[in-house]
Amino acid sequence: MIVRTVIITQSHTVARFANRQDADDHLRFLRRTIPDGGFEIMFESPEDVKENLNIELLTISQKRGVNREF
Repeated sequence: MIVRTVIITQSHTVARFANRQDADDHLRFLRRTIPDGGFEIMFESPEDVKENLNIELLTISQKRGVNREF
């Protein structure tokens, strides 16, 4: 994932990628277009990825009115 550091203790996720090469390519693009953006690549543990996916799926199902546990 690529994050943008706002202050030392706070960052925002900009994008997530399935592989390192895609993240590197996008990071180069961001650094060319926003040189002072403070973008960095960070890695998520597999447990974090699964948890984030479950949260996203739950949010989508709630918006659609579907009650489902993941």
